[in-house]
Amino acid sequence: MGRRKSVVVLPHLVDAGGDMNKDWYVEYSMRDPYTGQMKRFREYAGFKNIHSASERYALGERIVDAIKAKITSGWTPFDAMATTYEDNIMMDSVAKRWGNEREGVVTIRKHLSEFLGMKKAEVSPKSYQTYQSKLRIFCEWAEHNGVDKIHVGYITTEHVQDFIRTIAEGKSLSRLTMQKYGQILHSFFDWMIRVKKVMKDNPVVDIPRVGKVVDQAPKPIPEQERSLLLAAMRKYDRQLWVVCQLEYYCAIRPGEIRELRVGDIDFENGVIRVPKSISKNRQSESVSVPRQMLKVFEKEGYIQADKSHYLFSATGRPGTKPLGKNSFRNRFNTLRDKLHLSADYKLYSFKYTGASALVNAGIDTWELQRHLRHKSIDTTEHYIRRNFAVKSDTIKNNFPDID
Repeated sequence: MGRRKSVVVLPHLVDAGGDMNKDWYVEYSMRDPYTGQMKRFREYAGFKNIHSASERYALGERIVDAIKAKITSGWTPFDAMATTYEDNIMMDSVAKRWGNEREGVVTIRKHLSEFLGMKKAEVSPKSYQTYQSKLRIFCEWAEHNGVDKIHVGYITTEHVQDFIRTIAEGKSLSRLTMQKYGQILHSFFDWMIRVKKVMKDNPVVDIPRVGKVVDQAPKPIPEQERSLLLAAMRKYDRQLWVVCQLEYYCAIRPGEIRELRVGDIDFENGVIRVPKSISKNRQSESVSVPRQMLKVFEKEGYIQADKSHYLFSATGRPGTKPLGKNSFRNRFNTLRDKLHLSADYKLYSFKYTGASALVNAGIDTWELQRHLRHKSIDTTEHYIRRNFAVKSDTIKNNFPDID
């Protein structure tokens, strides 16, 4: 591993070997946040008018102390330099109305905007929205508390901890959400170290374990409630019924389902290819289609549809435009609430319900991993431990009596 590059070389007096006929000056270097390169600065002011070496040394000491104090407070010689950049922190509604090009000095907002611009090309739209919303709140906190006035290299662990505690107390967020804030901020500062090279150490360490402990995982839907839901969907929202079947039988996420095209399904061989452009894992993956789901596709006429069309559109049939990202969820929640069922049941619950049925049927863990498209067998084993009880005939039917 290469040696980490310095952010600053503190000021020191250059006395020309004590020669009073040569220039004396105070020199220091700082890394330019625009280019990532170290830039040298020299302060000559006042030395030429002083003809006593002791007075020059005294002046040099005062200048060195003054510059050190400014640097320690977060000042940089680059603060007065303006630049133009795209503000990716700005709310979308504001950016659409006025544009998101800004001119200003290099502050935390510019760095966050550049980081988001890079992330936009790397992650899914949904993940990008998560990055954007959480970094926007961090930026607002920094600007409100004056942290944007200091050089980003001087943002400390104490700053980050203060931010985490502030939003945990003010917004009553879950611990899982607070962990996500920490992960995203760590990713940002790591990028500042590796790419921008204006920091030496990542300040996101020793983050306090704050936030409410909340079980946010969707719960499998029991048979009685599931039957009510499916019957209502079949009658009032046939398209949503197909979506839930697809989740249950193929473990495909709602966000992926929304962008599936007819051509992604090999009806003859019973395989759905989830392209990397829509896959949560950002890689192309294939899913086996059970016979029950193939019958649904056949009965509902999807096999004959145009292969370039999205599987689900506003027409209720395959079409040229996908539905909005919240359409399925909102329709499911509306139907669930009309049936007076628990809000713990979510659209995503149908994936967990299908997985539960497979576990109860005795599926091999390796097969379940492939079906759920988990990256590792450890993820699948953790998933089973968290969501399902031990399947044991002895425990169920032959447990010894308590007395």
